[in-house]
Amino acid sequence: MTTLIRNATVIAWQDGQHVAIENGVVAFDKDRIIHVGESYDGPVTDIIDGTGRIAAPGFVNAHLHLTDTPFTKGYLEDNVGVIDRPNQEYSANLYRALPAIRNATDPDAQVAAAVCAIAECLRTGSTTIMEMAYDEEIMGGGDIEPVERVALAAGEAGIRCYTGPRYRKYFYHEQPNGQIRYDHNPSDGRDRFELCKKFVRTWDGRFEGRLKTFLAPGQIDTCDPDLLRETRKAADEIGCLIHLHAGQSIQEYRLIKQSHRLTTIEYLADTGLLGPDFLIGHGQWLTETGSANDLKSNEIELLRSSESSIAHLPWCKVRRGGAIDSIEKYRKLQFRQCMGTDTFPYDMFNEMRIAAVSCKLVEKSANVAFAPFVYSMATVGGADALGRQDLGRLSAGAKADIILIRTDTPKATPVYDPFLFMVYTATGDDVDTVLVDGRTVVKGGEVLTINVPSAVSKLNEVAKRVRPRIVL
Repeated sequence: MTTLIRNATVIAWQDGQHVAIENGVVAFDKDRIIHVGESYDGPVTDIIDGTGRIAAPGFVNAHLHLTDTPFTKGYLEDNVGVIDRPNQEYSANLYRALPAIRNATDPDAQVAAAVCAIAECLRTGSTTIMEMAYDEEIMGGGDIEPVERVALAAGEAGIRCYTGPRYRKYFYHEQPNGQIRYDHNPSDGRDRFELCKKFVRTWDGRFEGRLKTFLAPGQIDTCDPDLLRETRKAADEIGCLIHLHAGQSIQEYRLIKQSHRLTTIEYLADTGLLGPDFLIGHGQWLTETGSANDLKSNEIELLRSSESSIAHLPWCKVRRGGAIDSIEKYRKLQFRQCMGTDTFPYDMFNEMRIAAVSCKLVEKSANVAFAPFVYSMATVGGADALGRQDLGRLSAGAKADIILIRTDTPKATPVYDPFLFMVYTATGDDVDTVLVDGRTVVKGGEVLTINVPSAVSKLNEVAKRVRPRIVL
């Protein structure tokens, strides 16, 4: 059963790069693409008319949080600022607001949040997501059952989901004086670690392989060296990815340097985490200044030769008054880079635009962060970080994870360059159709696999009981 997308501007993967083919075609049989080009003469069962559309690979959203993000709205923007401590730009959001919000939720609320988040991801063109699952910090419990419920919701929605429940030795909180306090997990995180390893082993590959699992130690500063080394050993034994929050704040960088007499990258190497199966979530504060210009030669070699990936979260940084410094510097150093949304909105078009513009501001140049490179970070960059040569690209043999983006609108017309349009003008609302494994999950801008009105109503209801519990 071959389906043919025709009359679209096709973003094809050729000779190691994305190229645009006007009036191109994409042919796929079940879950695999069999041909991409200017024409197709083989037998066809179904036809999708791509007139007025860009046919592109689905985005790979390489770092996000499904279960608590909706409840952070109203807390991570203007009104939880650090005006009183301008040199600690991230402290209130990261160390005060997030722990309070997570502790105010409950499993049912978290699952309701995840369902809405998954709907938004699909609606805006993310066909693959890497989510940092239900956190042990929430309600102070280590139960894996809510993680399984979220994984089930993702599987039933038809999205390609990499999921990893977090574990840690310490929990952090910001004290009234602005200092960060680290409290011991009663079991040093080991009980939760064992449950996470079991989940990773038993849930990986479900839903026809669309559900994948990984190990997710919480943050670099909430895990001791032994727990990180145990994580590397377990990942090697299981054969799974590792994703760790690191480079989130200057406070974190200084703590690692003070506690271990190593820089962040040196510490990651010392604990054995670096490797092609390892992703650094955030990756902004990898030096004292936050600038990649200040990386030492040994740090550059460690990160580059290990082929570790940095999952940048541009909007999250800019919203807090910071910026990655910069994806252009990292590109010149030949670091592997990908992109995620982290929190709201789950719109990779927004991330691409912020990545491109913030890099230009940091570098004080318009001749950096060109659209094709930024677009590649959001597609093949994430796919390569996951070790998936069959994602993030339209080519024969790749998965039929395809999105159709409208160009028949006033804001789009005329589209001289589809990459410039996608990075600088388009939004998730321009996504018309989404296919995952060749199955249509969004059509005409409507999610087919989730009852969205019901999911929204349910989340609004549970938010009524969560909001009063949030004490900053």
